[in-house]
Amino acid sequence: MLDLEINLSELVRALSQALDLAEYNTFVHHGQRVAYIAVRVGQTLGLNETGLRALYYGGLLHDIGVTGAGGVRRLEDELFLKSHGTIGALLVAKLPLPEVPLLVKHHHESYDGSGVNGLRGDNIPIGARLLNLADAVDACVAGQELSLVLKESVAAMVQGGRGSSFDPDACDAFLSTIKQDRFWFDLQGRNLYSALQMLQMDSTSKVDCDELESIALVFADIIDSKSRFTRTHSVGLAVLVRKVAQANSLSERTGKLLFSVGLLHDLGKLAVPNEILEKPSGLTPEEYYIVKSHVYYTKAILSQVRGLSELANWAGNHHERLDGRGYADRLPASALGVEDRLMAICDVYQALTEERPYRQGESPRKALEIIESMVKGGGLCPKATGMIANTVL
Repeated sequence: MLDLEINLSELVRALSQALDLAEYNTFVHHGQRVAYIAVRVGQTLGLNETGLRALYYGGLLHDIGVTGAGGVRRLEDELFLKSHGTIGALLVAKLPLPEVPLLVKHHHESYDGSGVNGLRGDNIPIGARLLNLADAVDACVAGQELSLVLKESVAAMVQGGRGSSFDPDACDAFLSTIKQDRFWFDLQGRNLYSALQMLQMDSTSKVDCDELESIALVFADIIDSKSRFTRTHSVGLAVLVRKVAQANSLSERTGKLLFSVGLLHDLGKLAVPNEILEKPSGLTPEEYYIVKSHVYYTKAILSQVRGLSELANWAGNHHERLDGRGYADRLPASALGVEDRLMAICDVYQALTEERPYRQGESPRKALEIIESMVKGGGLCPKATGMIANTVL
């Protein structure tokens, strides 16, 4: 891994699945479907490559502000609609996608000016108009089995909003596009990923180590904003694991990659409801089982990106233990490299030194004493424990 070249399109598409997790399975693959619908309609309208690229990324990321606005989709709440668009635009502005923030900000504007910010007609960016239409279409399609009745219902909804909620030209282009049976077949969950790949949107843009870090910082902010008790966890862990790598003469590159891994290691926690994350008492077995799923989702999402498989393991293995009693894969010690072991130690240390609903944060020495007891129990690595002790004491 002398060079890190990750496809930007693949990375954003994978990370958009984490945003869907924040909506607790209500809108699974929502971002991907909105991107697909918007791009297909944009193609019918004859948008250029730049416009289609903006639609693709805008569709994937249009709800990136949902978690920061509370993590629950409340389409009837005007304040929520306005705030999550604004928050989303601010987050997307930190990504290498300069054409996308305005689309995200205004994707709940109505063509007749009755939307959240009162923009009207051509004053609304064309991409935002198409995202608004695609978002509304997916609200009708999500969770439904494909049928002729569904197709007719969606067409009637779009026709009914022509000139009021939706741009008339966008409506006409949509109604033309959906005459192709392929459009509907592609939207089905089992076909969606390959359908997005076949669009070949931005297949050449690459992400290097520094750009991965900037993207990971945005998602760390989203992850940590879910709970007041984890508001600095991902960034804190990332800083810690990089310091440990530097203090123990690991390569600069390894330190940089571990920093990004630290930022993304809890990506799957977007699937865990806040009432569990912030529960002031102990978790029930069922609740703990839900919490354990977060590493599964982290690894599953990051593993989809070519070139990220090793980093996906570092991120997703941070609850594995040397005695094989960890989760989610119960890996043996022989399957855990130095990076996996460092991530596990640093995650425990970071969690122990942070405030939680049921306790105050521990001092560095007390945290290391607890870690030493876990080492003696066979769960954590003694060498990695020495590495963190050399760094924090």
